[in-house]
Amino acid sequence: MSKTRDKGIIAYGTEEDRKKLAVLADTYRVSGSELIIKMVREKFEQLFGNSSI
Repeated sequence: MSKTRDKGIIAYGTEEDRKKLAVLADTYRVSGSELIIKMVREKFEQLFGNSSI
């Protein structure tokens, strides 16, 4: 695990959350930030379609 992923963008997450994010990011071969943004976009589209804010 890289040191960058150990800190990540989860400001209020626990150390365990950051480790889980790092594992998922490594699995998908993206950064933790990229994975979170991808998930946000997918969930937003599921709820609201392709509309933009």
